[in-house]
Amino acid sequence: MPLPDLTPDHLVVLAFGPGIGELILVRVPPDAWMVVDGCGAGEACYAVEALTHYGARPRIVLLTHPHEDHSLGVAKVIDIWTPRDRKETWPRIGMVLPPGDDVAARSADFMGGATLQAIAAVESRWKESPACRWEVNVGDLELLGNAALRVLSPRADVRAEKIEQWRMGRTFNKNVISTALLLSWHKRRILLGSDLVEEPGNGWSHSLVLDPDLGDHDLLKVPHHGSDAALHDDVLRPRIRVPDPLRIFAPFSRKRLPKFSPGVGANRVVSHGGTSYLTGLPRRHEEQSGRIEARTLTELQAHGAIKFNPVTSFFPDCYVLVSIPPDGGPPLIEQGPGSIHVVSPSGEASP
Repeated sequence: MPLPDLTPDHLVVLAFGPGIGELILVRVPPDAWMVVDGCGAGEACYAVEALTHYGARPRIVLLTHPHEDHSLGVAKVIDIWTPRDRKETWPRIGMVLPPGDDVAARSADFMGGATLQAIAAVESRWKESPACRWEVNVGDLELLGNAALRVLSPRADVRAEKIEQWRMGRTFNKNVISTALLLSWHKRRILLGSDLVEEPGNGWSHSLVLDPDLGDHDLLKVPHHGSDAALHDDVLRPRIRVPDPLRIFAPFSRKRLPKFSPGVGANRVVSHGGTSYLTGLPRRHEEQSGRIEARTLTELQAHGAIKFNPVTSFFPDCYVLVSIPPDGGPPLIEQGPGSIHVVSPSGEASP
């Protein structure tokens, strides 16, 4: 099953999440692409595979925060699309800058080598071509084609405090320094939640000071895999302009996120309305479905008992593609094997 063709004048958001790892690709028509974080399965780097499939070159590459489940493949994307003999084609490359000069020491508390590789790749390109450097400070505005990106987090004082703790070798929740983004295009609003959490740190409360209307969005990439600590009701509550916003979850198998119990996690998001999709279940990639799924919240509460035959085995899978027209018409949804549309018991889209 190949990736779907793209409608030329539509904005496209393509979310992958094959178990561990989260990748968001955005295409602003006709050909302005952004890579946010990364994921993969087996030998496949999903960002490289998808960009190559579409013949695309990224204009922006962003590592939202230094965690392994968001870093996989970021270094490879940077390596491929920063040819030394054509620096004028390099993308803007963004991340929250770690403290000090010893990359290995700074990264010693991470889960694995992908984050270290990503940080090193970013810093080496920043040194070679300062024009590509983007430190993603809160309030920054960056253009992606004719769309505008606004950085919503982390707040400057929080960022400074946590970077100092990092420099001192003190542990803290790295999700507090996640970079959330708001993309605006033709009166459409796409909220990319990264892993920004409300607790600890009041991350979404801080972002709501910057933009009190964050709930007025067409699409939300649900923050931190739908963990309850990441959610803020004022972000989830639909507004009159978009009474049925889209919600996309990317799972995290190691933490078994999102949860589906009543009142928390995915159940809490769905209770606010909108239409929800998951790129997969919170389980290993090799245990995802080989088909496109539609499941109720009741079924998802017992998802550990669901066995799939066939199971998914290769790229492209575990994705949700949203194609958004510029004229205010309804978005079009394409799903890959392993992805799940959350439906009501009657078979209609939730809630």
